[in-house]
Amino acid sequence: MSISLTHKYSELYPSKALENYVASYFEARNESDRSEEITICPDAYFKLIIQVLDGKITAYFLTGLWAKEIDIVVQPRIITYGIRFKVIAPEYILRGEIKSILNSVEQLKTEYFDVDKMEFTTFPKVVEQLEHIILKRLPREDEIKSNRLRLSQFLYSQYEDIKAGEVASQIYWSQREINRYLSKYIGVSLKKYLNIQKCYRSYFQIRDGEFFPERGFFDQAHFIREVKKHTGKTPSQLYKGKNDQFIQLKNMKHR
Repeated sequence: MSISLTHKYSELYPSKALENYVASYFEARNESDRSEEITICPDAYFKLIIQVLDGKITAYFLTGLWAKEIDIVVQPRIITYGIRFKVIAPEYILRGEIKSILNSVEQLKTEYFDVDKMEFTTFPKVVEQLEHIILKRLPREDEIKSNRLRLSQFLYSQYEDIKAGEVASQIYWSQREINRYLSKYIGVSLKKYLNIQKCYRSYFQIRDGEFFPERGFFDQAHFIREVKKHTGKTPSQLYKGKNDQFIQLKNMKHR
C-alpha cells in the first residue's frame, strides 16, 4: 500500500484544563481525487473520529484501544478530524466504558458530543469547538478522584521503560486496583497497556533507522517480536514504509 504526497497531517494540543484527558487533536486531509490506503499502528490512545466532505459529516465513530495494526481506506477529498484520548477519559469525558470496542469501532450519531452543531472551517476553529464541548462534559474538580489523575499524569510523563509494579508504587494505587480500573474502562491490564505504549515509543527510534532497542526489551529478538506482535511488521519493514503507508510514523511528535 502507498499514499501520495497529497495526504496532509497536522496536530494541535489541548488546553491545560484538558491535558489529563486529551493527548492531541489531529487533522488529516486526503487532497487527491482517489482513495488512499493507510496503515495505523497502535499508539496507546483511543480516538473520536469525524470525517468531513465539503463541510458535511460523512462518517463519525469512536475507536477502542488498538493493540494491533489496522488498515483503513480514506475516500477522496475527505478531511478527518480526531481526538486522541488518554486512559481516564472514558470515565470522565465519555462517561462509560470502551472495553467493548477493543480493536474495533462504534458508529455514532451526530448528536453525540453535539458535533452536528459544529462548523468545519479551519483546523484551529474545529479544535476550539471540540475543546468547548469536552470542557462542558468534564465533572467538577471535586468529583475527579486524585488516583485517576496521578495515573494519567504518570503514564504520559514517563519515557523510560517502566514496569506495572513501579507505576503502582509511584502513584500510591495498587496494581490490582489499576488493573481492575483499566480492564473495566478500556479492556486491557496495566501491563498490556504499558507494552502497547512501549511499542509506540519505539516507533520514534525506528523512524530514525535504529533497529536495536535502547531500553525496555531483553534483546533485539525480543524487540522485533514485540513490534511485530503489535504492528504486523518488523522494525525494518516499518522503517521502509514510513514515507508511504505508515503516515503515522512520518508525522509523530515527541510529547
